[in-house]
Amino acid sequence: MSGLDEYLILEDNVRHSYMGVVWSHKIQEKQADILATKYRILEIVRVVCTSLTSAGLVSLIFTDGLLVKIFATILSCISTIISILFQSFNTQTSIISHKKSGNDLLAIRERLRILLLKIKQRSRSATELTETYEQIIKELSKIYSEAPQTTDKAVKKASISLNIKRDNEFSDAEIDANLPKSLKRSQL
Repeated sequence: MSGLDEYLILEDNVRHSYMGVVWSHKIQEKQADILATKYRILEIVRVVCTSLTSAGLVSLIFTDGLLVKIFATILSCISTIISILFQSFNTQTSIISHKKSGNDLLAIRERLRILLLKIKQRSRSATELTETYEQIIKELSKIYSEAPQTTDKAVKKASISLNIKRDNEFSDAEIDANLPKSLKRSQL
């Protein structure tokens, strides 16, 4: 097999892994967003229920209404259920776990991108580059094995972000806008 063929085969495999990591990162990110949104909503509902329960209990000092008692009891139950849900599912820890996995995947994504650059430049032998790729894949496997489970909803949101909104794509003008003048492509 010629040297060029080895580089192309390696490049194809690295590109495939790169895209898998792009997807996995975005899915973990979206899952963290989903959980954070649910947490915020439940927290708001809990605060509102607790406040209304307190108001209902205070109003019982001045009145003896059966509806106020029922209303306060229902709100208290809702508040308690939400508190139990927070305790049972440990949402904050799940959010942190998804974000950590996303950050770990982001680091791997950047290493794969640098590896693609080195493959294109033929800066090292195909064998050396393959060894680097194998090491990255070992680390990636560890990240995948420790990553928390995601939902179909996170996959759908990631698909929208990557395929429709094009979250990971930037035009030359967008990149140039964030670089010093000496590094702008338009200067070349």
